[in-house]
Amino acid sequence: MSIDTAAKDLASQITRQDQVEIRCHHDADGIAAGAIMSIALYRAHVPFRLRVVPRIQSQDIPKGGKTLLCDLGSGIADLPEETMVIDHHIPLFEGPYHVNPRLSGIDGDTELSGAGAAYLVANAIGDNRDLAGLVLTGIIGDGQSLTGKNQEIYLEGMGNGIISKKRGIRLAGRDLTEKLTLATNPYLPGTSGNEAETTALIAKCTDGTDLSTDILLSLLVLDGAERSGPEALLNLYGDVYQLEREIVPDAHTLTMLIDACGKEAQGSIAAAVCLRTSSELPAAWDIARDHRLRLIDELKRTLNGVKEAGQVHEISDKRLASDVADTIISMNGDQTVIVVANQDDGTSHLSIRVPNRQGTDLGTLVHTLAIDCGGYGGGHTSRAGATIASEQLSRFITGIHEVYA
Repeated sequence: MSIDTAAKDLASQITRQDQVEIRCHHDADGIAAGAIMSIALYRAHVPFRLRVVPRIQSQDIPKGGKTLLCDLGSGIADLPEETMVIDHHIPLFEGPYHVNPRLSGIDGDTELSGAGAAYLVANAIGDNRDLAGLVLTGIIGDGQSLTGKNQEIYLEGMGNGIISKKRGIRLAGRDLTEKLTLATNPYLPGTSGNEAETTALIAKCTDGTDLSTDILLSLLVLDGAERSGPEALLNLYGDVYQLEREIVPDAHTLTMLIDACGKEAQGSIAAAVCLRTSSELPAAWDIARDHRLRLIDELKRTLNGVKEAGQVHEISDKRLASDVADTIISMNGDQTVIVVANQDDGTSHLSIRVPNRQGTDLGTLVHTLAIDCGGYGGGHTSRAGATIASEQLSRFITGIHEVYA
């Protein structure tokens, strides 16, 4: 079945409900997907409630077919059959109301995010083309590319004046000083987290009132080349996307705000920003800035000293695990990255990243290992996460290294 047909079938099922319980994943892609569906249901006069959650279990989902999962659910085989799912993770769920690019031969890692899949369903419900900008936050948040269905949605947004593009510095922030101070992709040793150093660097590249962007970028690349790979440094400058209908127009900045608030258990604020509620912006900025600065402090500790290939990175705060893993793999994409946060309850939370390789499937491996170790997990072909009993940690890591040496 084509994904457009699946989207139409799900849209028909959704609009037959007298109310819908939406649950979305707590990262940028999941929250954008949840917001897209919330706006679509509001416009279609279908009552709904939106919840932002870090994970779900099958026993959390009531029978009756009124639950819609966004960026969640595909990896749970025993969900109630009538559950409605919009996702792009590796699918185990076999219910009839399931929109997932992988079920239609589309690469869910690179060509369509959860937000993108939600956009297709939303437009099968009604005219919701003005939500194309939110799809970009899912693309950026999950590190996808503008290819396949993503490109179709992007070009449609450009054609409708919803998205515009220019060249510039691709970092998140309200001004240049903040963009460099909060930089994590790429992470800029000596600059990230150091506002005084950032201010001095900008002043060094300014002649009177005119900033030389070329000199600034050259200094940043020279300084960061020893620690970061070319792909990470290429994120400094390039295409910058303006979202003409969103309350935060810069796509990279909006993505950071949503993602940080979600991971800090402030999903209602993240969702409000996606729903274009400007009154929540000051709180969102406070949360996001604190999250980024704590992330940079954790990176400084984690990256201090030379790490051997395959070495596990231990951190103290599981809310930062995914971002730490993403940053480290962006700095050296040839090595397997395992980040562990041990919890007081006797469990360990892991974020795993591996180089992109043909024929490998990290998400399925992590799912299997996690169950064998008395926990849960899953994800994509090169990005995944798990929570297991701490006493099983060595066994779990050995299982990863046996496949990804």
